[in-house]
Amino acid sequence: MNREQAIKSQVKGFLVPEFTMDFPGGGRLNGLTEPDFERVRAGYACAECLAVFDTYTVTCPVCGLARDLGRDIADAPSLWVQHINERNQDEPSPRRTIDPAAEIARLGAHPDVEQIQLDKLTPKRRPRA
Repeated sequence: MNREQAIKSQVKGFLVPEFTMDFPGGGRLNGLTEPDFERVRAGYACAECLAVFDTYTVTCPVCGLARDLGRDIADAPSLWVQHINERNQDEPSPRRTIDPAAEIARLGAHPDVEQIQLDKLTPKRRPRA
């Protein structure tokens, strides 16, 4: 795919900055709205030329700016890591045994559970025999 085709297929438009500031040695600082800044931060827009993409894009097809993947990929939360490690153990962690009758009785005693005698149910709510 040549550059023109890449631009047509990946770029969906351009962000409009609230303000810009050019540095004497080159480069530009773009002041963006919070939603636009989040798009750039998340990799759905280019920080240099402000091109907007539908998907996360590593290298901008317009200006060629490449994102730092090491900075973009966050560490997994510790709970996720713990879960994966637990799933990969040879022995599963101990589980609580459940008595179905006791659980039904416990849930039925909850004040938010509607208590209706079976013979008082309308035909469409009656259990099928």
